[in-house]
Amino acid sequence: MLTDLALWIAFRDTPGLRRDAAHQLLERYGEPAQIFGRPPLDLGDLCPARAARALWAGPGPLLESARAELRLGERSGLRLLHRGEPDFPPLLAEIPDAPLLLWLRGRLPDPEFPVVAIVGSRRPSESGVDLAQRFASRLVEAGAAIVSGLAYGIDAAAHRGALEAAGSTFAVLASGLNRPSPAGNRRLAREILTQAGGWLSEYPPDAPALPGRFPERNRLISGIARATLVVEARTQSGSLWTARHANEQGREVLVVPGPIDTERHRGSNELFRDGAIPILDTQDLLDAALPATLRDALRRSACAPVAEAMPTEDAARILAALADGPVEIDALGRGLRLSPPELAALLLDLELAGRITRSGARVRGTPG
Repeated sequence: MLTDLALWIAFRDTPGLRRDAAHQLLERYGEPAQIFGRPPLDLGDLCPARAARALWAGPGPLLESARAELRLGERSGLRLLHRGEPDFPPLLAEIPDAPLLLWLRGRLPDPEFPVVAIVGSRRPSESGVDLAQRFASRLVEAGAAIVSGLAYGIDAAAHRGALEAAGSTFAVLASGLNRPSPAGNRRLAREILTQAGGWLSEYPPDAPALPGRFPERNRLISGIARATLVVEARTQSGSLWTARHANEQGREVLVVPGPIDTERHRGSNELFRDGAIPILDTQDLLDAALPATLRDALRRSACAPVAEAMPTEDAARILAALADGPVEIDALGRGLRLSPPELAALLLDLELAGRITRSGARVRGTPG
């Protein structure tokens, strides 16, 4: 299995291979193992010549870094999913520009329950924050899960609204899952994991949140959801990209209208020109976002919250082991006789609490 996943990473990283061409190759041949080593004449009609030559040469040059990424993910308690496997989110697999791979921390959305995206301004009004929280709470009470991008403002309000209603919420990150961004929302990110939620990213575990990755990330937020609700968006807001992706993906776009003479609503109001559905109250939202079977049920998701207390004794053992300086994560786990998943969960708790920092495969304690 690890060899197969390493081939998927190598395939993703093949020089010159765009995602659209990668999907076409997979549709024709099935798996990366069936694509590597094929002569360029077999591949040239589906991908650029540079990529065809690299695939013909085989995965060898890419396997070392692919295996290193897998080892890092395993040490961090992450799971790697590839498109085509049963657990890959089904709605996300349908979008034209679907990710080849997804890193997961925590849980996936339950395919039996609808997922609704809520996005908007990073600098919202108090009214916008209140609306995002209340709408998220009402949706999870009706049986939905909430997805957003963990950003400041409306994204964070949507996550908090879902949590306050004891529901599930999911954060799609523009960084790797070992570096949740923004740093100021890491406590919120941890709360998502403790309440039957999860984090998702198509980037390697230690990847930083580079500016160009946010627009790419936004197609995943809309792609994993059956509808996207926009609450307050300026004309240059990234949430407008999420709405445009939703349109291209054939998903519903819902918008909370605002005054036409305020900049914070100008971008979202303009979405009505493209056929967005106006949301004036909770009933509008439930009618537009939920399937008919759930609209009147107004029940909680069957996915119960998970209580997750920090094991302070083991955490103290880790801090004691780091008292004399940084330690390799593998060596730390062996010395404390903790399994990789147990160690990863403890390290995440300590990192989010500001007690440790990580650098690659090493971890060190912080003062305090």
